[in-house]
Amino acid sequence: MPAPGDLDLILALDDRWNAAYHHRDPARLNAVLADDWLGFYHDGTTVTKQELLTGMQTNPTTPLIFERHAARVHGDTAITRGTLYAAGTRVQSFLRVYARQDGHWQAVSVQVIP
Repeated sequence: MPAPGDLDLILALDDRWNAAYHHRDPARLNAVLADDWLGFYHDGTTVTKQELLTGMQTNPTTPLIFERHAARVHGDTAITRGTLYAAGTRVQSFLRVYARQDGHWQAVSVQVIP
């Protein structure tokens, strides 16, 4: 059973992820992602936390907009679903997975689709 306020914590954490990515700030994103975080892409490619943090530094500085479609908390697990736009063009949709570990929430995975 989710604790009162868990959804607010997840939404704030999701916003921190978006802001860190928008500003190309690996240090800010590092605090959001669990050490064993994994990302999965539509072509079967996986990316580790370190690969994501390193790669985001070379992303173009195109203005980004994140649109959140849904957020749900299920006990110690939560998901958010959204779409990323770069310079006004839809780039991808994503499903982010969060988990409560040692009393605090962190992102543990993302599934990205074109």
